[in-house]
Parts: sequence; structure tokens; C-alpha cells
Amino acid sequence: MGSRIRKSRIPRQRGRRSPAAHVIDLGRGTQPLVVVMSHRRPLAGELALATAGALWRGRTDWAPTWAGAALFTATGVLSVAAPAAGLAFAVPALLVPAGWAVVRRWHPRSAVRRRARSLTRHVLASSAALAWTAAAVLVGPANWPLAGLLLAGTTAGQAAWWHHRRSHAITPLPPVAAPASDSVQS
Repeated sequence: MGSRIRKSRIPRQRGRRSPAAHVIDLGRGTQPLVVVMSHRRPLAGELALATAGALWRGRTDWAPTWAGAALFTATGVLSVAAPAAGLAFAVPALLVPAGWAVVRRWHPRSAVRRRARSLTRHVLASSAALAWTAAAVLVGPANWPLAGLLLAGTTAGQAAWWHHRRSHAITPLPPVAAPASDSVQS
């Protein structure tokens, strides 16, 4: 004749790291037994949580690096699934700079030509990224020259990103003019 053990769980409080308590009712008029269990995470769990929190807080600071990692992963998947898709990236990699050069040189409006000249770095960076993506999809991103180019481009983009964010964060705001007081003269 074994005793019946009924176990009920007391829910944790939200927002606190309170220990979980289990109440075990042994039945037959005996007092219930309360077992308290600590909710401490293992050290590996604490380290993973701290790392994830640090990465989340700094997610905008590391945006180019995350973009490079995502591009590497996406091109790896595409190179295995559909290597011919690299041609879809190669066509815009050639046509975008060609169209930009035509607009920059022969557009009839001078404002459009000036705007095209101001976008030189953006057009070159985007066409280089498209050309790298096309080559990586065709032959695989782990190919050592392509991996080195991605690493160099991501590093340069990260440095430019930090410089841009720092230069704009330090720039002081212009002072706000105080409202003019219109005093009525009697």
C-alpha cells in the first residue's frame, strides 16, 4: 500500500528570480511538505544571456558586420540551391554603373548630372556588392579570394559606419532662438 504523492506547483513571480516552491501533499491527514528549488541558471546559460544582451544593445553599431554575415550565409545557400542565380546578380552589377555613367555624362539637366556625381561612391559600392554576390553565388562564398574580399569590404564598411555615426553624434545641435517677447507699450 503506497502513499499517494500529489505535487502542486506554485507559479513564479514575474520579473523576479524567486525560487520555485513545490507543495507535496502526502495525504491521510499529514502536513503538506514544501520543497523549494532554486532557479539559478548554469554558468553557460548566464554567459549566453549576457552575450545576447550585449549583441542586442549594440545591434546598430555592428550593422555592417551583421549584413556581411547575412550576405555570406545567403550566398552560400544560393550557391548550393541555385548557382545559376548568380547571373541574376551579374546583370545589374554591370547595368547600374553603365546607366549611372550615361546619366552623369549626357543627361540634359545639370541638376541631375550633379546628383549623379554626388552618388559616385554609392553606385560603386552597390555595384561591387552585386558583383561579389554574383561571383559568390556562382562559385561559392567560401572561395578564398571571395571570402577575403568580403572580409575587406565588411571591415571597410564597418569602419566607415563607426566614423559616420561618431561624427554625427558629436556634432552639436544649433542653439534654439528664444521667442521674442512682444511687450505692449502703453
